[in-house]
Order: sequence, then C-alpha cells, then structure tokens
Amino acid sequence: MNSEDILVGLDGERRASGESSGRGGVVREYAADGSECRIVYARCAPEELDDVIQEEMARAKAQGSTLEWKLYGHDTPADLADRLTAAGFEADDRESVLVLPVDEAALASFAPEGRDIRRVTDERGLEDYAEIARALGRKNAEEERQRLAAELRDAPEAMSIHIAYVDGVPASCGRVYFRPGGPYAELAGGRTRPEHRRKGLFTALVGSRLREARERGRTHVFVDALPTSEPTLRKRGFEVVTWTTPFVYEPGS
Repeated sequence: MNSEDILVGLDGERRASGESSGRGGVVREYAADGSECRIVYARCAPEELDDVIQEEMARAKAQGSTLEWKLYGHDTPADLADRLTAAGFEADDRESVLVLPVDEAALASFAPEGRDIRRVTDERGLEDYAEIARALGRKNAEEERQRLAAELRDAPEAMSIHIAYVDGVPASCGRVYFRPGGPYAELAGGRTRPEHRRKGLFTALVGSRLREARERGRTHVFVDALPTSEPTLRKRGFEVVTWTTPFVYEPGS
C-alpha cells in the first residue's frame, strides 16, 4: 500500500470516528464526560472556512467544552493553520503521523518477550495508569483517569490500555484504539517513569499493542509521534505519511 492509499485510509478513519453536522464536513469526537470536543476531519471551501471556524467556537462555548481542531499536513485549504490562529486557537506541538503494517516483521521488531505487560480491564488498572502519570508530574492525572474509566465503561471494545510492570510496580503504559468495523488501530499515550526509561519498555509496549491489533484483525497501526519517540519507531519500521498539529481553543480563556 503506497502513501497516497494510506492517507485515503487515514481520512476514512477520521470521517468515521465521530459525528458530523453543520457545514464544512466537520467531524467531531467528544470525551465521554463532554469536557472536550476534537475536530478530527473537515473539508471546508475557502470562502466558508472562517464562518465554520466561528460556528465551531460558538458551539464549544455553549457546551462549555475545550475545542481541539486536529490539523493534518494534507488538509485543505492550505492556510487553515493561519486562519485558526487568527481566530484565537493556539497551536500545540507538531507530531509526525507514522504507519506500520501489522505483519510478522513488525511483530518481530517489537517483541515484548520476558516483560510483565497487562491489559487494563478495571479501576485498579486505571489507578496504576494514573500512578505513572503522577510520577511524570502530570497535573491532570485524576481527570484523565476518570475520562478513561468512562471510555472503558461506555465502549470497552474501542480502547485497550497496556501497562508494563517492573517488580510489581507500574513503570510504563500506552493505549490502543480500535474503531468498530475499521481496518486500522491507533496507538496513543505512551509514557514511562523516568527511572525506567531506556530499558526497552516503550518498544515492548508497542509490541504488546501490535499483537492485540493483529488478534483483532487490524491491518495497520497509526501513531502521532513526538520527536522523542519518532526515531525509535522509524528505526523499527514505522514510516512517516504526514504530520499533525492540534490547535486548541479554550472558551473561558
């Protein structure tokens, strides 16, 4: 599958991942508690784009939710980033969008043998996930735990959380998302406690999630990678297909 086909498939996943209404072909994803709205896809004509942006900002303000417009490198029109900034959105860090076919070579590159990796299925596991976040100084660890608990409760087949333990202590973790009926999986949320970095836990957790994706019949996995993780992933077979930048609007700011 070439890069153009991969992008077509990525856009198909984006269009199918949320709800759409109003102008511009906007597709929105909502956090289970309603606190966040993320625009994952839009194809606005240049002449209507500014109006669509204002409509989405007004919708977020009325709902009291943070609004994130997830811009991809191949999105149109070409000046979308400039228009979002002019409207009051703030750009977060740019990430590379990487893809890997879930085949035997991929599984061999990310072999998790010998690691104590468990899938989270209950509140105890989520507390271990939050413990890693707190060790990294994340101030929203409890809010994230509650949001993930709601996601697991409302759609248990759509997300899995994997945690690596060292001597029984939660040391590293990551999530994997499965759109029902889709051919792809998406990796997210990879993080490791500082004292356990550079010990192979990150790659082992990628491997455990690749194996679950394979078990569930997925053909490719995507991941939005920061510069800290991109080299490791590309070294083991992931390829860059585009980039993405989240633009965030806080109605109360």
